[in-house]
Amino acid sequence: MLLTTICQRLSLLLALLGLTCSVFAQGVTQRQFPPNALRGVLDMSSYPDVRMDDKPRHLAPSSRIYNTDNLIVLAATLDAPKIIVNYTENSFGDIDKVWILTSDEMPKQLPKPEVWAPIPFKNPEIK
Repeated sequence: MLLTTICQRLSLLLALLGLTCSVFAQGVTQRQFPPNALRGVLDMSSYPDVRMDDKPRHLAPSSRIYNTDNLIVLAATLDAPKIIVNYTENSFGDIDKVWILTSDEMPKQLPKPEVWAPIPFKNPEIK
């Protein structure tokens, strides 16, 4: 009886340890930014007035701001005058999503967005 209880507790402990290791492994992965992401300097010091690269901008009503841990933060909690970010715009030109960059992500270049080009159709029957 005592041996089975010890084995059950040990297997539960090993299962929890395995789950914990997988959570830590997810934390060190690189964030993937969308191909249309832009980089800029965000000024939130006079929120709700927002400035991106010293130009007045609007946050979309559905905007999301992700901190360096990729967790959503409220816009009103940010008061720094210069935050280096990646961001996307919606179809109205409003800032839609914002990612606050870590010190490791700042020097990395954004991937070049793919330019769509039509593929010409060639009819195999016509020579």
